[in-house]
Amino acid sequence: MTKAILASTLLAAAAALAPTTSAFAQDEGGWEFDGVPSWSNPETGDSFTFRGRVYLDYGDVEFETAGATTSWSDSEIRTARLGVTGSFSGVSYVAEFDLINEAIAANDVYLTFEGSGFELKLGHMKTPNSIDEQTSSRYISFMERGLGTDLFGLDRRVGALLVHEGEGYTISGGVFGGRPGDLSDSLELDDSSALAARITRTVSTDDATLHFGASVRHLDYGDAGTRVRVRQQTHITGRVVSADFRPGRPLGEAETSLFWGLEAAMVRGPFHVEAEWMDLTVDGPAGDPDFNAQYISAGYFLTGETRSYSSGSGRFGRTRPTTTVSEGGMGAVEIALRVDRADLDSVNEGVLTNWTLGVNWYLEDHVRVMANLVDGTVQRTGAADTDVSGAQLRLQWDF
Repeated sequence: MTKAILASTLLAAAAALAPTTSAFAQDEGGWEFDGVPSWSNPETGDSFTFRGRVYLDYGDVEFETAGATTSWSDSEIRTARLGVTGSFSGVSYVAEFDLINEAIAANDVYLTFEGSGFELKLGHMKTPNSIDEQTSSRYISFMERGLGTDLFGLDRRVGALLVHEGEGYTISGGVFGGRPGDLSDSLELDDSSALAARITRTVSTDDATLHFGASVRHLDYGDAGTRVRVRQQTHITGRVVSADFRPGRPLGEAETSLFWGLEAAMVRGPFHVEAEWMDLTVDGPAGDPDFNAQYISAGYFLTGETRSYSSGSGRFGRTRPTTTVSEGGMGAVEIALRVDRADLDSVNEGVLTNWTLGVNWYLEDHVRVMANLVDGTVQRTGAADTDVSGAQLRLQWDF
């Protein structure tokens, strides 16, 4: 299956680089092909469009502790998703599934009902937390998100989300149940549950756009407890910082947790900057341990583009090259730098500080090549530091 996905991905990426003049469209509705098949009915507003994404990654990473070095060098299909989106009888829908590792995992699978000044979403979706998490992985500036999103388990759940979008602000809140496992085995959810909310504010000036936001989540782990753990921005390796709060573990069992986060960002011409502070307090283990994570990143488009941002959703969107490769141009080129920190010292599991240098080449609207250099250090009281360094490469195609 992996070879089939790889072959189809390379063919699709090659097709995406072809001039768009070969596509045909029916402006009066019906079937249309412009990279992917879609269908619409102008009279009823009904529509149907295929969607998907594939990321092909390669990484070469070294860990060094007290003079001993461990190396990883591997490639992987990081993501392979396929789904549909559209509307029917005034109700919008999204259904997207991940098809890697011989399993079927649900991603965005929900219905959206439009009301007067609000939207109601029902189904499997992300809880409303963090601009980094809310921004699609198709549009983030690095191959991996900031440490806090993985560390604190910001994820998708089955639930209901109410969203209000005003003039330069958004308010969203929802009630969520558990998460499904491999859908090819069972549709059963785990017994966790959550309440979550987020508010954002956008301020626009003559030459800049400013974003401010805050979010909160209360999570009940049910009978499973949790693990607070994170990788060092290298997905091909194991996690180097971890605290285990599952039943029967020495640290004690996690019953609930309270997450809160603050976020800020700015876009000014080809320059953009983004920062977040996140905190998680776990209830159940002795002392109710508290953890925190922060990152700040900055990027610049050498070719003059501006990073896309939506005040209506409070998140970043797709940046399109001024001139694509298929049009005879060089696409868009972006450089970016980020520093991350994750602190688990409250249970003596250490502090991870990580630097990432990224270069992104946007060949087409839907094709991107990403290169990341990673350098980090894990510091634990009474133990030798662990240094992490590596290089990673990604070919990304989505539709």
